[in-house]
Amino acid sequence: MIRKSTSPSAEESLDDLTLFARLDQDEMGNQIAKLGDQIRDAWVVGKGWEIPTSFQTPDRVIVVGVGGSAIGGDIVSMIARTISRVPVDVVRNYLVPQAGPRTLIVACSVSGDTEETLTAFETAHHQKGMKLAITGGGQLATFDGPLITYSWEGHPRSAFGWGLMPLVGVLSTLKILPISDTDIEIAAKALDANATSYGIDVPTEFNSAKQLAIRLHGRLPFIVGADFLEVAARRWAGQLQENAKQWAFFGAIPEINHNLLNVLGLPQAGLEQLEVVLLDAEIAHERNRRRVELTSTMLDEAGIANSTEISSGASTLESILRACSLGDWISYYSAILNGVDPSDTKSIETFKQRVR
Repeated sequence: MIRKSTSPSAEESLDDLTLFARLDQDEMGNQIAKLGDQIRDAWVVGKGWEIPTSFQTPDRVIVVGVGGSAIGGDIVSMIARTISRVPVDVVRNYLVPQAGPRTLIVACSVSGDTEETLTAFETAHHQKGMKLAITGGGQLATFDGPLITYSWEGHPRSAFGWGLMPLVGVLSTLKILPISDTDIEIAAKALDANATSYGIDVPTEFNSAKQLAIRLHGRLPFIVGADFLEVAARRWAGQLQENAKQWAFFGAIPEINHNLLNVLGLPQAGLEQLEVVLLDAEIAHERNRRRVELTSTMLDEAGIANSTEISSGASTLESILRACSLGDWISYYSAILNGVDPSDTKSIETFKQRVR
């Protein structure tokens, strides 16, 4: 059941280019549009990094990071489950698990000053294994060991490509991820195509990203990722929270089929505000694709507004990036509809000051 928007003013807002110029002075939209190029540049840096002679092929990878700096690790972890024998774990906390001599521990932070990441990486110094820091600067850039640095002036969540591709490049060289230049170019071109289809200049009538942002406006979005698109659902929710300053939640199929479906009727007041987006992929497991269909049917029966977005792509990487890109555009347009600056993080900065 797709809830139709009844607000013509919302469509007018997303077609008013002067509104974008007023609210998006840090040009978040431009950064989203250039994600394809960011992916290309970051891949070259990661793939071209000279592996230290002290490194060996890991039997385990631990990625340390939080927020926008951790989503790259999440994607790598999900891809590794499908094409690699080496597990990749993501730690969003102050401590890393015990590591062995063939464990690779990677700290990822765009700012280089993230408290949790720095603390966890410091504890890792006293453990066995290989260490690598990937950062845009800050304290992490002073790490006296294997280091990849890059320059980024925007917010961590807009450095999506830099949080992902240097790590992918290194793990490709280490023979953990069988990903090639061709794979990256295919994915980057898909992101270029998304920028063309979902860009600011494309009117709402022909822009599905703007249309979905309108449907989510004033609602409580619950994003559900099927199969490997669980990571894309996490990205959607995080971007809606940070860019649009809007409550959003995420879940996964098949997991929600074993718990959440049991609460479709209550509380009624909450359900009236809920808007469920199911993320499906053409290459997802056939049983998970069937679960998406049946979940949508049960949501319809319960009177809960929902829609399904199908991500194309021949590889897990491409499919995930396509889905994440769509979510980025939707969060951006949701910010404009909410009348907020998509780059603003005052509340987060206030919390960081108080937690010191």
